[in-house]
Amino acid sequence: MLHFFKNNFLIPTFVFFILLLDGSVMTMLSYSLGSENFQISPQSTLIVITLLAVYLMNDSNIFLVSILIGFVYDAYYSSILGVNLFLFPMIVILTRVVIKKLPMNFYTIWLWLLIIYTGYTHFIYALYYLIDIHNSSYYYFLSQNYIPSLLFNAFLGFIFIWLIQKLVIWFEK
Repeated sequence: MLHFFKNNFLIPTFVFFILLLDGSVMTMLSYSLGSENFQISPQSTLIVITLLAVYLMNDSNIFLVSILIGFVYDAYYSSILGVNLFLFPMIVILTRVVIKKLPMNFYTIWLWLLIIYTGYTHFIYALYYLIDIHNSSYYYFLSQNYIPSLLFNAFLGFIFIWLIQKLVIWFEK
């Protein structure tokens, strides 16, 4: 009974909590940065979904959780419904494929998180640029948004790799 509860309710609840935490951290960072010219956007949800796809190899629920969280993420944060609904499950599938081909240690997982974050951020930028939601230059995107966010999310990745690994060990007991 406890194993069923952990797999079917605790993981989605944890990811949903991280989704809400993402918005709170973003609000806190925007207030603490004040009038600085750059913007830091934490992607804790993306990091956690990627790490759960790495560590929960035998669990198919993470794919369903990524679809649900992608929909909620689009409805809550994004102005376009369906982008993260598509991207989060694709990240889970891509992570599962790549994980089978790479040796798994802390640094390869961290590098994979950075690659996923880079691809995700650039895809969102390109999509928003193509449909004219924003029209900032690529240089502005790199210097004012991507690089500060990459540094912050790389730090979050270090923390979450350890946290998710311990959490998955507890889930699988």
